[in-house]
Amino acid sequence: MKNKIIIFLSFVLLSTSCLKEDPPFLSDENLFTTDEGIKTAVNGIYSSIAGFNYYSSDLMQLVDFHSGMLQSTRAQDQNAIAALNPLPNDTFVENVWKASYQAINRSNETIMGIAKFQEDPSETALNELGQAHFIRALVYFNLVRLYGDVPLRTDKLNIENLDAPRVEKDSVYQLIISDLKLAETNLFDKSVQNIGRPGKQAANMLLAKVYVTLAGNESGSEYWAMAKEEALKVYGQYQLVSDYNTLWQEGTRNNNAESIFEIQYNQANSGNVIRLHTPSNAFVGQSWGRVLLNPEVIDQHMGQYPNDPRFEATVMYNYIKYNSDGTENGEQKIYPMVARTSKSKAFPFVGKFWIWDPKTPTPYSDANLTVMRYSELLIMLAEITNEIDGPAAAEPYINEVLTRARNSEGGDGVQPENITGLSQDEFRMRIMREYQYELLGEGGEWFRNRRRGLEYFTTQVVNVHNDRVALDGNQGFDVTYDDAEKAMLLPIPLTEINTNLQIGSDDQNPGY
Repeated sequence: MKNKIIIFLSFVLLSTSCLKEDPPFLSDENLFTTDEGIKTAVNGIYSSIAGFNYYSSDLMQLVDFHSGMLQSTRAQDQNAIAALNPLPNDTFVENVWKASYQAINRSNETIMGIAKFQEDPSETALNELGQAHFIRALVYFNLVRLYGDVPLRTDKLNIENLDAPRVEKDSVYQLIISDLKLAETNLFDKSVQNIGRPGKQAANMLLAKVYVTLAGNESGSEYWAMAKEEALKVYGQYQLVSDYNTLWQEGTRNNNAESIFEIQYNQANSGNVIRLHTPSNAFVGQSWGRVLLNPEVIDQHMGQYPNDPRFEATVMYNYIKYNSDGTENGEQKIYPMVARTSKSKAFPFVGKFWIWDPKTPTPYSDANLTVMRYSELLIMLAEITNEIDGPAAAEPYINEVLTRARNSEGGDGVQPENITGLSQDEFRMRIMREYQYELLGEGGEWFRNRRRGLEYFTTQVVNVHNDRVALDGNQGFDVTYDDAEKAMLLPIPLTEINTNLQIGSDDQNPGY
């Protein structure tokens, strides 16, 4: 019996989503006595969110496929998570939860280590502390939006605190806000921050997004004013690159003037964002090519701005195919250039993340993943200002984005035209589409589609998709969305329910 207990405890320690790492993340507490040691600890936090189970692959697949706007080339994903019907043991549902708490635990250890061993921390140590708070806030912000109520952990993980209940979202948001305010205090200004690390303006940007999320669909919410205060701290501190296309081209895509926060990769430590989006027949190497765009989002963009150069940068619907020996193998034409007669002709790829050199032998690249960029800040300021001061005051912010777009290479200098003369309600709906036209495929659709509530998600995402499928006659290569309310959240992972003694099946999210 004793051996069985030991085996069970070992299983819990290794498989619980609130992971106890083996070997431990930080085995030498003296790490926190020097600035270089603290930097090492913070680098370990970054590695957890840059890893395969988070920004490198699984988080991106999770939020793309379950967004209501994108699709998967894999049947097992298309018929489950991309149909807005994942199981609690879905790979992405499980892995993102586990990776989240690994990052949180590493952040907790670092925050506690600095507090314990640094009586008078240097500016460098405080900057690293700010980064630990920033990442913890970012991960919790993703968690609470994806899963709803979640365990709230701020201590170093040990055998005594392995089990933790779900807590109300309000408590999670209180920690997120507190973390971001501490991050703003301690982070270096962007002008002197190390390349690839968030400056204090990144904390302001993220906090503005938090307040916009908390405002939801309430036009009179106090959070709009709080969001504007934070967003204005960022306004003018960055600039739009002159040509939208250069955001996605080698040599100009990483850490440019528009970048607020990016996950850093290089050839030796490559992320998988390029591999996720480029199919193997688009170059001579092997890749995955899993992420596809739903047709209705293409219809919306083409219908609004038929000559928008951002469309060509975003949607890959026509490319040359290649054999593994480097020879060309014809042209691949995908909707909207041809009728949707099969799955291979029904869903274009996201052109922003593409292997542009067809002779490259591998999908590995130095492409970073941009988490926040300045154009999103401008669109958000337009949304916020419309709620507070009306559309006329909001127009200049969104028109900065549209001006850059129409003057980008491939544009006609006319479209997209500036927005003017809309009512507040019209502007409110239009701005949600403007996020889509500017940021489609960059990982934010899941969150934006749901933050204005169930009615918005149902009418503007679910019903629009289902109507498009019905128009095509549902020829067997698409899916319909059945339960919008259930899809507002992901299921709590089965592993968490099975191993966390304070979370049971009765705690599962509705519909699962």
